[in-house]
Amino acid sequence: MTISRIFSAVCVLLVLAFGSLATSACTSATDSTASGSSGNSSGGGY
Repeated sequence: MTISRIFSAVCVLLVLAFGSLATSACTSATDSTASGSSGNSSGGGY
């Protein structure tokens, strides 16, 4: 019974950690895409 509680707690922590990592990865990808698009628009001003 104690092992199952520890296992469930570890699973919850892993899910939370994975969710935060995924959110930060998506945010950084969006930022890089936005900076790249803005750089292209400013660099292509004829």
